[in-house]
Amino acid sequence: MWHSMAADDSQLRARLERLEAELNSGSTPASVPASSQESTPTQPASPGVLTRLRQNIFLPLQILAVIWAQEIIDQVVFGGRWNLPVHPRSLDGLLGIFTSAFSHSGFPHLIGNSIAFATFSWLVLLKSRRDFWITLLIGWLGGGAASWLLGPNSAHGLSGVVYTLFGYLLVIGWLEKRFVPLLISVFVLINYSAFIWGVLPTQPMVAWWGHLFGLVLGVVAAYSLRQKREEPS
Repeated sequence: MWHSMAADDSQLRARLERLEAELNSGSTPASVPASSQESTPTQPASPGVLTRLRQNIFLPLQILAVIWAQEIIDQVVFGGRWNLPVHPRSLDGLLGIFTSAFSHSGFPHLIGNSIAFATFSWLVLLKSRRDFWITLLIGWLGGGAASWLLGPNSAHGLSGVVYTLFGYLLVIGWLEKRFVPLLISVFVLINYSAFIWGVLPTQPMVAWWGHLFGLVLGVVAAYSLRQKREEPS
């Protein structure tokens, strides 16, 4: 009996020593299931409202910074000769589909487009960041392609994109019939309806066709991106 108790005591001391060694080494004790040591992964916190607002405020300004950099280099280094227009139905003008929105005839031209672009961009971003990017690309590339295929003369400037954003904002609220988009559309209609006259050939030095293409593309973008209102069950 004494021999059995001594053996049990020896085994108990051996287990305690192993447990102490495992704890000191930082490994999982053998007597504790490994699953209990696993931590539950935490989901990354979504950005707060202020963070999203800050991102939305700076996004149009970052795009404009690139366009302003081109114009500053053009005026300072090239004396206004570094233009990147789209030339209709010309192989040389194909590049202008991608670059014409970057290029302007001078700072007055750029300032006017920048104010309108920033304003309409912020209004679209109030509704949806996704809609902003899609509408921007439709106006940028689609407007450039339309000017290359159908435009009567060479043209450049950001106004085609501005009119795409304008067209989207003008109709998206009436299509979706939801409070925030409808409020935005009413605001744009009341305050910026005079932009409609820019699609008419009233000024010889203005590429009105680019405005018209942009407006049509903006309406197309709104129809494509509209979200149907959920009807009550």
